Amino acid sequence: MRFAPVFKYRMRDCAISMLMIIAVMIALTLLVQVGVLAFGQFTPEDGFEETTSTMNFTMPYAIFMFILGIISIREDLRLGIQNGASRGTSFLANLSCIAATSFLLALSGVAFYLVWNALDTGVILIDFYSMMYLGNFTPTELGDIFMSAVMTFVMSMSLAGAGCFISLMYWRLSKLGKWIVTLGFGAVLILVINAGVSLGWLGKAVGSFARFVVEDPWNLNIVFIAVAVAFYAFARLLVRRNAITAATA
Repeated sequence: MRFAPVFKYRMRDCAISMLMIIAVMIALTLLVQVGVLAFGQFTPEDGFEETTSTMNFTMPYAIFMFILGIISIREDLRLGIQNGASRGTSFLANLSCIAATSFLLALSGVAFYLVWNALDTGVILIDFYSMMYLGNFTPTELGDIFMSAVMTFVMSMSLAGAGCFISLMYWRLSKLGKWIVTLGFGAVLILVINAGVSLGWLGKAVGSFARFVVEDPWNLNIVFIAVAVAFYAFARLLVRRNAITAATA
């Protein structure tokens, strides 16, 4: 079994889940519109200018990819090894499928925005890009829709990479190691927050980084790309050393 069969197996599996999450997001958005039609929009006399939906396509898609990164890599490695594919081939097929799925999800967002804007429903859709850079308004210009799709793609890839790395890391650790890492992560997070509050230089560094990412959407895209590359690089190193154990391990 080489690259193409592993990729086809994973892509077929992902396509079903991908269609389900797209259908759920569309259904939720349509339910908001049904609510507007049934109960009416808020008027300026009520203190509101427009009806707003907070259906965030980017974050549900990115979280979906995070979960997909966790659950798919081990299965693909086991399947590839059992059928004669190398670890590298199985990992590359999984990564390619993750990228293809992220791209198709981002593309579905573009298609939905184009249709939704043409319908002029009065319901505002807010995704991560519009929340960060458009002041909580639906992307309507082609440039903004394109940038929203790019940010959806790179965020999905970064979280999928994080999921892949976490899955492989926990696969390698012993039971005691898993407890130590899990509890240690929470302890480190608390220490970092406290340090940020008490150490002025750390707070300034965080503030500078925040200003950097909000200045231009490409700055944030670069951060997501760097995170994705780092996680997948570390995951590839783990693939070379992890023992391919049974699903019950």
